[in-house]
Amino acid sequence: MRLIQSQPSHVDLCNKRLLIFIVAYNAETTIEKVLSRIPASLHSDDVEVLIIDDSSKDGTFVKGLRYQERNSEFKITVLRTPENQGYGGNQKLGYRYAIDNGFDIVALVHGDGQYAPEKLPALLEPLLRGEADAVFGSRMIDKCAARQGGMPLYKWIGNQILTSFQNFMLQTRLSEFHSGYRLYATSALGQVPFERNTNDFHFDTEIIIQFVLKKLRIAELPIPTFYGDEICHVNGLKYAWDVFKATMKARLCGMHLFYDRKFDTEAGPLAHSDKLGFPSSQTFAVESCLPSKNVLQLGIGHANVAAALEKKLCHVTAIDFGANEAAKKPTALPFASTPTVPSDVARYHQVLLMDLIEK
Repeated sequence: MRLIQSQPSHVDLCNKRLLIFIVAYNAETTIEKVLSRIPASLHSDDVEVLIIDDSSKDGTFVKGLRYQERNSEFKITVLRTPENQGYGGNQKLGYRYAIDNGFDIVALVHGDGQYAPEKLPALLEPLLRGEADAVFGSRMIDKCAARQGGMPLYKWIGNQILTSFQNFMLQTRLSEFHSGYRLYATSALGQVPFERNTNDFHFDTEIIIQFVLKKLRIAELPIPTFYGDEICHVNGLKYAWDVFKATMKARLCGMHLFYDRKFDTEAGPLAHSDKLGFPSSQTFAVESCLPSKNVLQLGIGHANVAAALEKKLCHVTAIDFGANEAAKKPTALPFASTPTVPSDVARYHQVLLMDLIEK
């Protein structure tokens, strides 16, 4: 006898707003089924469904609109991109929508029905309890179940090989890096530069790396595996190579042998890491300044630049054109609280344009 676990009649969202974000491409035959499978326990005024049709070549957009007109269990917003943005590009739009519209949690669901919407209440629990910043539905916690659910053997083997490699390189212990069933706290998404990520399928890998580097909490829960007759749009070999490259870049960034801004996850979009321990623009800036001079530092770069100049008996006026990361550091001499360049620039012996070119 098979026991069926009953769903709660209502999910207490703890006064949080949930966005169920459905990425859709050529999902005309499945999109309405996916929407109908969203549990009744999530039919609430605090829940919105966002469908972004990524320039499908079929009637996905129309089917979404028709479902929207016929049903009122929750708010449904259906959008269509004028040009195909790619799997990663579509996610960027959805996460930005979630952040800008004040949602607390965003759940990523695929329009092809591969990931069961029925599992949403269970996946929400760690986020609602404040125990995680992201929850991933994993098909590989029970590897045998993944095969029984129809995962092709080559994908089953490739998934484990890539995940083992990534766990080794990133010092993590995830059961799977490659599930597309994910829930994020929008407060956590706002802490990582996800909009710098690829528009391709390995967006999922890059955002995991960002969460790991930021030391955000990731929880995994088991989900059923289902492979039907949906069309796979992923080139497996290219995807594996892209995942390998992204993981290697992140590891090299951690060793200060390579730099990629998407993997610079220090607090705030304008923060920069300390690069004084090796040849870098920061090192060259400090070396170029003569001792006991007045220095105007525009753009901050990093508070340690000003601290290093102070050790050379320089008087530093540093102006940050955004968040003032160094204001609390006693070693950094007067930091302007507003982005105002002094009118008496002539009194400075040197001007450092720190990171302004990047803007």
